[in-house]
Amino acid sequence: MKSLRRLLPIPYLLFLVLASFSPLHADDGAVLVTGDVQLKIADAFLEEGEYYRAVTEYKKFLILFPDSAKADYASFEIAMAYLKGEEYGAAARSFLALREKYPDSGYAIRAEYLGGVSQWKLKNYDRARAALEALIEQHPESEYAPRSLVVICLAALDENKTEVSRQALNRFLDRYPGHPGEESVKEAIVQLDRYQELPEKSPVLAGVMSAILPGSGYFYAEHYGDGLTAFLINGLFIAGTITAIHQENYAVAGIVGGVGVPFYLGNIYGSANAAKKWNLGVRSEVIQKIHSILAPLI
Repeated sequence: MKSLRRLLPIPYLLFLVLASFSPLHADDGAVLVTGDVQLKIADAFLEEGEYYRAVTEYKKFLILFPDSAKADYASFEIAMAYLKGEEYGAAARSFLALREKYPDSGYAIRAEYLGGVSQWKLKNYDRARAALEALIEQHPESEYAPRSLVVICLAALDENKTEVSRQALNRFLDRYPGHPGEESVKEAIVQLDRYQELPEKSPVLAGVMSAILPGSGYFYAEHYGDGLTAFLINGLFIAGTITAIHQENYAVAGIVGGVGVPFYLGNIYGSANAAKKWNLGVRSEVIQKIHSILAPLI
């Protein structure tokens, strides 16, 4: 038995066990798979994290039992398998298909919410916001309405639209007083205020500084190693060009100066980019904290 378990995945072992009971056998010895058995196989794959196999088994159920009362469940679980497998495009399409085919299903509202989440994961922020706002408008009393506001907040934060994020959280507090997540939302608002007050390095200033004195923009952005390297390399090219000119060796001056120009321009661009990275680094810590605070509410 142990060797058999090593050879076969759990869902098929489950199938073999279930198949051993007489209701699953036809008189000619063929195995008859019922809808419940097929769903159990698919569910087992999903629980194991075998998402693609789960999708296959749920689709097989829909082919074999298209008129089953559990067809909407199988369709929903197909979308969930894609979502858990981080196939967000397929998940979004599957959630939409479920809502269109089974508009009165008990899974329809949840599918609308998770479809919005899938669009957020795809960075389709406008589509995500539109889907979630529609859910809030049509189903304000649903448990997924406050969750939608949290996702709208996080999606806007990803776009660096902190005011939109704050508005979403304020709407959460106004519409759902006494919600179990109220304190978490208040804490997230405090972090958003902190985010807006964080210091910032100017990429333009960093670039101008390095144009005047190579490497100085890097120092301004606190990239000291890059700043020292830029200063030394550009200093050597500048010194070499000036020396060649003083020696009236203009051909060498042109070559050295020409080779040095890309390094000089790169020093300017790199300094501006270093300032942007500094800003992102300072903000990433706060963003991660906001995500961790609000994650349980999604």
